Amino acid sequence: MTQTIFLGWNQPLLVSSLQWLKETNGPKTKGDWNLSHLDLVFPSRRAIDRMSELLLAEANAAKQTVRLPRMLTVGDLPSRLYESDTAALDFEQTLAWARVLAAANQDDLSVLISSPPAPDAADAWLELGGTMRRLHNSIAAEGLTYADVLDMCDSAGERRRWQFFVDLMKAYLAELAAAGKADPNEAQLEAILNNACRATRPLVLIGTSDISRLLVSMLGQVESSKQSASITALVAAPESHSKRFDSFGNLNAGLWQSHCLPLQDDQLIPAGDVSDQTAAVMETLAEFGQKYRVDQITIGVTDESQVEPIENRCDLLGVATHRHLGHRVGQTAVGRLMHLIVTYLQRRTWRSLAALVRHADVTRYVSERCPGHPESEKWLRELDQLLSSAFPRSVDEPLPAEVQQTETADQIRTVLDQWLSPLIKNTEPQPIRQWSETLQAILLELHGEAAQTLLPVDPDSMDESEETEPDASLSRTQQALRAIFRLLHRFADLNPSLDEPVEGSVAVEMLASRMSEVRWVDDPSPTEIELLGWLDLALDDSPALVVCGLNHPFVPEAQSGDPFLPQSLRSTLHQSANDRRYARDVHAMQQLLTSRETVRFLVGSHSADGSPTPPSRLLAAATPEEAAKRVCDLLTIPRPKIVIEPVQPPPAVSVDSQVFFAPPPPEPGRTIDTLSVTAFSAYLACPYRFYLRHVLRLRPLDDSPLELAANQFGDLVHGALEEFGRGDYKNETDPKRIEEALIEELHRYAAKHFGDNTSTTVKLQVRQAQRRLKTVALRQAERAAAGWQIHAVEDAVDEKKIHPITGKPKKPTGITLDGQFTGLRGRFDRIDFHPETGRWAILDYKTHGHKPEKKHLKKLPDGSTQWVDLQLPLYRRFIPDLGIDADPVDVELGYFNVAEKDTETQINLAEFTPAQFAAADELIHHCVREIRACHFEPNPDGVEFDDYEMLMNESVFIPMDDDTEAFE
Repeated sequence: MTQTIFLGWNQPLLVSSLQWLKETNGPKTKGDWNLSHLDLVFPSRRAIDRMSELLLAEANAAKQTVRLPRMLTVGDLPSRLYESDTAALDFEQTLAWARVLAAANQDDLSVLISSPPAPDAADAWLELGGTMRRLHNSIAAEGLTYADVLDMCDSAGERRRWQFFVDLMKAYLAELAAAGKADPNEAQLEAILNNACRATRPLVLIGTSDISRLLVSMLGQVESSKQSASITALVAAPESHSKRFDSFGNLNAGLWQSHCLPLQDDQLIPAGDVSDQTAAVMETLAEFGQKYRVDQITIGVTDESQVEPIENRCDLLGVATHRHLGHRVGQTAVGRLMHLIVTYLQRRTWRSLAALVRHADVTRYVSERCPGHPESEKWLRELDQLLSSAFPRSVDEPLPAEVQQTETADQIRTVLDQWLSPLIKNTEPQPIRQWSETLQAILLELHGEAAQTLLPVDPDSMDESEETEPDASLSRTQQALRAIFRLLHRFADLNPSLDEPVEGSVAVEMLASRMSEVRWVDDPSPTEIELLGWLDLALDDSPALVVCGLNHPFVPEAQSGDPFLPQSLRSTLHQSANDRRYARDVHAMQQLLTSRETVRFLVGSHSADGSPTPPSRLLAAATPEEAAKRVCDLLTIPRPKIVIEPVQPPPAVSVDSQVFFAPPPPEPGRTIDTLSVTAFSAYLACPYRFYLRHVLRLRPLDDSPLELAANQFGDLVHGALEEFGRGDYKNETDPKRIEEALIEELHRYAAKHFGDNTSTTVKLQVRQAQRRLKTVALRQAERAAAGWQIHAVEDAVDEKKIHPITGKPKKPTGITLDGQFTGLRGRFDRIDFHPETGRWAILDYKTHGHKPEKKHLKKLPDGSTQWVDLQLPLYRRFIPDLGIDADPVDVELGYFNVAEKDTETQINLAEFTPAQFAAADELIHHCVREIRACHFEPNPDGVEFDDYEMLMNESVFIPMDDDTEAFE
């Protein structure tokens, strides 16, 4: 027997249903209220939770005890209506599909996929198996078998494809049967075919307005069976609309297409992007707060990406929220850890290793086991230095012996690989259930003994798709770990006949993908505003509601047809699905408008990813004139905005100075006594940045680039030229021999600093340097033929009073001003001498094509010039300290440009006038005095290339080593 009860839509359906339960199944006396003989069926778990709360509250108010009914979701109901063998889990179904697909004839597979995976590509077959499982679900939901679809095919190509699918289905079902499992879809279809659907307990369907055709057929058999219990459908609509529903409360979609909603213009709020939408939500909450308590307000979202921005804005303003959609493991630190592990196992590069060890839990683990490096700050810094200097690739290949950080990097890799050794060393494929146990052991080792308490007591109590129960005493990471352990226990019990041996990296990727989708929901609190998804709003009973995102394609949700279906069936099912979704959402919005005291709908212009979002089609559920005016107003009339002050000021953020470093402002008296040549140009560009680099000795460290920076490429070229200048061919006139010598030195330098285990980009850059050096060989041969000889390379002067090699006293290099000595130091790329003429030249290698005047002098708007780089004028001052027996005025200064263009690769001598040199000397003295006086004000105009742009805790600065010359 089936009865349909229309409870109206002037109050929330759960409230009306509670009243109906009291009237029909209430206690006859003041004793217990017994509902345990009933099965209540709801569209969602949230409705179950809320009905439980309402029943308990009603019983408490009447000072009664209540025995709750069994409450199911629509998805749980079919398995209660027939008897069958043990149903296969979703993943077991995927495994069975993957196996029969892999065993199928490769030519036949062309109707499914143009290029089938390799026979041993287990991950690809599993992905294809998942596609077939989802196709099967969608077909079965319409009450159809594959044979039914085959009969609907019109073209020869469609018939061939679906005949293949029918054959696959037979093999798939045989695979499950051999494992003692049943496909739930086929079991339900068979139950309908055998007229075997029964209900042993009275069913009460509450708000089940959108159920599949398959379930309608099953309920139809229950309705017609004399052995079945009764079915009662509680419908949120007045009886005058009874023709719009079937006997089970399911919508007759066609009769809702012309329904007009009682929507008022003042219930619609226009908004822009997601930021503006969240601001509009807060404005609406401020309005609601004048009349309603927190537990009487609900925020609805139509797109899950809206949740976090709303939560963040509420948190900023001191408004607590509860996310009933739950938290995904993939959005937690544990989910991030799984992603990093998968990436490291698949790539095994130094960059994937660096990303993994920067995870907080892994950083702690490695620090505890890295000999001599308990401080993570030090070894993480050395690892970054390795990545930014040697650009290594595979962790399984040796690092260059000359790299200083090799020992530390090897220790980190060893600790990491020992932890993950069960996944790395076991190269033979193993069943997924074994990999599940292995992965659990790895996570337990990382998180320590405390994680043991998170292991499930009864792993069989949770299906792979279920949400985990909340526990307020656990942190978010612990909740995520507990959810993962429950899922791994479930996979550890996979049917051995269906389990598939796969490699470790494939298994971990597959398990991590499924872990990332597991959710848990925290316990709600009366002090928190509920955040609900669109499908939960119709059965919510709060009097005040604001819905964010009444937009296409979120409401109604757009659905496209499956490309594997026959064209005729595809268009039919597509239209049917869209009609049903429109009817469902119109009915839901009707309830929201008529059962709430106050409701607002926000219509945004863009989604969280920036995509345009037109107003929802639900706004067209009106007369044409109303719909047109409504949309025009939303798109053209901005809402009046209000400023909302925080309920309480946000808590101060406690910053650990060991984690984040903010350079202090310049301190009086804090300066340096020795200046390098490059320091002057830094001071001229910006005194404050000079202070950071040369006084505090800080420099940014960036491990993200995959190629040599400009200065590193310059070091590569300099390295080859320096060693050439010390070799036997430095005064050679044959360009071929010079070229061979230069290229030999280039590759020796590259092997020393980068080795073979470096990025492809760096290898290409070495080839680029090689091409440039071929042109250098021609210019060098010309210079040697003209009588010039390389006298010295990388000669240096400094402020030291004792010669570092001879140990004898020497005159320190520097400037004495106002009775105070300031040391200077400089390094000279190359000093040339011409024996026949007695001439000297100081040359600086540059990997650009600019002449000295362009780099040293800046042209001002009035036509004059000013010094921006004092390198060559300073070199001129150092000439007496280099042992050059010549008047500094007669010594040539310039660049040896090693440029990208061959025509710009040449020696360019500086042509500064005596007046310009005099001005440079004055500027040098001015800089020295300003630096002594600690004048380090920032340049208000900034600098063109700024190493300190991300100063405010967006970059990490490290102290430079005592020997800064290598950096310079």
